[in-house]
Amino acid sequence: MSLQTHDRLLWPKGKRKAFTLSYDDGVTQDIRFIEMLNKYKLKGTFNLNSGLLGQPGVITIGRKPVTHNKVCPEDVKSIYAGHEVASHGLYHATICDSDPARCLNEILACRKELERLEGYPITGYAYAFGAYDNTVLQALRICGITYARTIKPTYAFTLPENFLIWNPTCHHDDEMLPELIEKFLNDTSPFPMLKLFYVWGHCYEFDQNDNWDVMEHFLKKIAGYEDIWYATNNEIERYVSAYRKLVFSVDGSVVYNPTCTAVWLGAIGSDCVTEVGPGCVTELPDPAIL
Repeated sequence: MSLQTHDRLLWPKGKRKAFTLSYDDGVTQDIRFIEMLNKYKLKGTFNLNSGLLGQPGVITIGRKPVTHNKVCPEDVKSIYAGHEVASHGLYHATICDSDPARCLNEILACRKELERLEGYPITGYAYAFGAYDNTVLQALRICGITYARTIKPTYAFTLPENFLIWNPTCHHDDEMLPELIEKFLNDTSPFPMLKLFYVWGHCYEFDQNDNWDVMEHFLKKIAGYEDIWYATNNEIERYVSAYRKLVFSVDGSVVYNPTCTAVWLGAIGSDCVTEVGPGCVTELPDPAIL
């Protein structure tokens, strides 16, 4: 027998699964992809290089050369409406092994310009080429970045311990993706109780691999479930961070939420869900017997 306190994080409204997407470079192919996301009522996070906006280009790495034209700065707000814009660095530079001043400029200048274009605080980041070191991590903290995505797949549905080293589940072209979606949709196991499916990529890759239809099939399959929270990267990080700031009594009978975000709690082996409102002290149910 085991007693399980009702102190485990659940997604909003008591959901136990969440799905999020992250796409890099701010290319014009994002427009077609966003139309697909909107069609299936999904949300995406798009990581832009503010110093390259409006620049034309061609990318030759991959199966075949395709356009790599960056969206124009004056169109950013309208293109990404309803989705999240995050930073990918000023010039998509590798800032590992560089001095702190250069790191700060690459991060902070991009954040400042994207905030001017979008009109809200930009606190997300995706590492150019997935590269980072301790100097970069320190610079991100100084610049007020609260999460940063790598390109290292976990092939799992777990949350990061450190949101500045946020490893996604997999890339959209990963051969494991079909298996992972089936596992995610059919997974009812209590360990871990909370599950997050995180897919990333670049929208120009759909042109390279001629697989727009494959991605649309994936989006159609993952969409529309009432027990899945469809969120941006920013929404995920802010919600989990609110949970991590909760203050529990020693015996786990009450909890105080010092944040402005409502948080839902549960227990392993129990269907009982408790909402802890912003600024509230909330009594929790008696422990569940497992």
